[in-house]
Amino acid sequence: MNSRLTQTLALFVMFSIVRCASHPKPQKIVINPLAERISALELDLKDQNREISRLNQLVRELRQQKTAQKNTEAKAVEVQPDPPTVKLSPQENDETHPVSPLMDEVETIADSSQDSMHTYYRGLELYKGKKFEDAIEAFRAFINENPQHVYADRAQFFVVDSYFLMKEYGMVIVAANLFKYPYSQRMAEATYKRGLALLEMNQEAQAKAALSQLIKNFPKDPSAELARKKWAELSKNSASRVQSN
Repeated sequence: MNSRLTQTLALFVMFSIVRCASHPKPQKIVINPLAERISALELDLKDQNREISRLNQLVRELRQQKTAQKNTEAKAVEVQPDPPTVKLSPQENDETHPVSPLMDEVETIADSSQDSMHTYYRGLELYKGKKFEDAIEAFRAFINENPQHVYADRAQFFVVDSYFLMKEYGMVIVAANLFKYPYSQRMAEATYKRGLALLEMNQEAQAKAALSQLIKNFPKDPSAELARKKWAELSKNSASRVQSN
């Protein structure tokens, strides 16, 4: 009987072993922590690349808007075929408020310690440092705060010249047209810059008209001599083109 019991137990053990072998327990899948970290970094990199692409697109759109705005401003400049005649004396009920360099300084010039002069000198330093956009902002602030100041005409001239040096010729014409100081010693030079800007914009007829106006109204100014040479050069070139045709 013991023999039979032993055989029965042996058979049961063998059956259990075979059953376990045919039905193995599922093993846990161990995920490498480094792989998880790499996967997370890849997702972050994709997100960053998408954000960089979005920002680059935004920068391109802003640049296009700025270029379009500059082109619109240049096209909006109304070039007068004949520059307005410079007034040689103030007229009654004239809306323009000219500032003469010969006026009493007590009535017109501010104390150099005042903030207004600090604004002017800051603009001058920026202009000399070739920081023309900042200089224009400073000079405009000075003019807006002190439209009757004896230095207002100089500030407006530096606005004209700053645009000229930046090669923004449409804005040169606009700034020169705003030069409302007929007694200013800078009037002739501002007119000359306007003529050169017109040339750069291929407006030769209007440029010659501006130079002629300068020569007529300021014959002894140094800018008038430059205007005569430029006018003669333009006339010679025009004659050569006519002969070649």
